[in-house]
Amino acid sequence: MKRVLMALVCAVLVVSVSAAPKKSEQKVNYVNATELTMLGKLCKTTNPYHRVEVANVEGILAKEANLLKMSSGLAIVFKTDANSIWVKAQYGPASSWNPCAPLASTTGFNLFIKDSKGEWIWAASKVHKIPPHKDNFEKMAAPLRVINGLVKGEKECLLYLPLYSELLSLEIGVEDGAKIEALPNPFRHNIAVFGSSFTHGSCASGAGLTWPAFLSRSTGLHLCSFGMSGNSKLQPYLGDVFGKTKAEALICDAFSNPNIKQIETRIRPFIEAVRKNNPNIPIIFLNTIYRESRNFIPSTEKREQTRIDFVEKTLADVVKEYKNVYFVNVPNQTGTDHVTSADGTHPYSYGYHRWAQAIEKPILKILKKHKIK
Repeated sequence: MKRVLMALVCAVLVVSVSAAPKKSEQKVNYVNATELTMLGKLCKTTNPYHRVEVANVEGILAKEANLLKMSSGLAIVFKTDANSIWVKAQYGPASSWNPCAPLASTTGFNLFIKDSKGEWIWAASKVHKIPPHKDNFEKMAAPLRVINGLVKGEKECLLYLPLYSELLSLEIGVEDGAKIEALPNPFRHNIAVFGSSFTHGSCASGAGLTWPAFLSRSTGLHLCSFGMSGNSKLQPYLGDVFGKTKAEALICDAFSNPNIKQIETRIRPFIEAVRKNNPNIPIIFLNTIYRESRNFIPSTEKREQTRIDFVEKTLADVVKEYKNVYFVNVPNQTGTDHVTSADGTHPYSYGYHRWAQAIEKPILKILKKHKIK
């Protein structure tokens, strides 16, 4: 009899719990991100989240075009008094994923908030835990809460967009009753940054943890990334693009992808293509970083060192031939303790941070000559 009574009690409890009203879901109001302030852009594009209007670049390869459709280096800046921040994004076919790279940077969003000292501080990194495949795009379009439980009061926010994704649309949401408004660009000048997967941010642990992002926040300069994983090869038609942006300076991680022959034949046409539309722009070339994959493989060691030696010799001549062309050749940019590599080629974010620190002073010294400070 006791067992029957206990069963009846349990049944009543289950019914009671099942019948209990669900807690009402939080209402979120969204604004189109284009109504806020976008950073990292130097080119007018039909899709606001593309970095270059690739249809207008004669000679560009399909792979190169797809990389420039990705939102690497772009960010949205705004102020809000919200308790929580959400995003809704539609992803396009140019999105890709390297299994060695975290989804947090590939398709995710990275939020920084300015503190009382005026410094941008990491606040959140969020991503749908789904590989960016066309079959998953519908699921990835679901609302994503970036952060919750924020301190009260108005906050200045910097939201970095995914590094290896093409965005077709983006909305940013806050809870009902909260405000969200555009902020003026908090960074100074317009500086284009052309580069390899290092610049694009491969293996960074968050979208705001690339070397251009670190350097931008530490200097207050507006660096606009044209990272093109594996395809930064001194293409003259891309030099033409950078010249047309009318950027105040151009920083080039230009020797990480091309082979010696490409460097030899393209370096001067690239400079001349940039200068055709922007004749006085300072161009700062960076040498490539040490790749850990060379440590115990003699053939890789020889190939890497031969290229670095060739670049040093070639740039010694180039900087004499062209006015306002510079070569920043800092040794051991990511350190000598061999602890920063993610896959033998790319650093993870700690390595990118070291790289930004290593090149900051020489770059600032050069820019100061051109009254960029």
